[in-house]
Amino acid sequence: MRLSTRARYALRMMVFIARHADGSIAVSLSDVAQNTNVSRRYLEQLAISLKNAALIRGIAGRKGGYLLTRSPSRITLGQIVEAAIGPINIVECVLRPESCIEADYCECRWVYKTINDRIIAVLGELCLDDLVASPALHKEADLAPWMSICPTLQNITAQASEEETYDGREKCRQ
Repeated sequence: MRLSTRARYALRMMVFIARHADGSIAVSLSDVAQNTNVSRRYLEQLAISLKNAALIRGIAGRKGGYLLTRSPSRITLGQIVEAAIGPINIVECVLRPESCIEADYCECRWVYKTINDRIIAVLGELCLDDLVASPALHKEADLAPWMSICPTLQNITAQASEEETYDGREKCRQ
């Protein structure tokens, strides 16, 4: 199972905009492209999806570009990913049981739903602000020092170790 390139690039784009937009000074797609190693053409497509989801807004003109529509602490990673790729759905029958003739008695469907729910929970708990403020984490061991200052990661880790269902559709910081 993989997070699509489109979703990963949307996250990179949003992190760059969040870090570099300053009040009313917009970030150009050329700057984003140059600093994230994502082509400008690809970013243009992503910008349309992110604008349609009301996560960014465009500023026209010579000094134009993009700004976030709200604080990074009020944009979840789930909102960004879903803007880029649509609803999180690892298997079609999770959101549309009628799409599978076996859905009513499938032994595996509850596992698919649990995995899907956990992915949604994690993406719903983490905010763009968490990425903007975080160091680059390359190894799982690198999480340990970061967890002491990031309660969201502590909560997610604790919830993952308990074996209970977690909804996760809550906003980061309302």
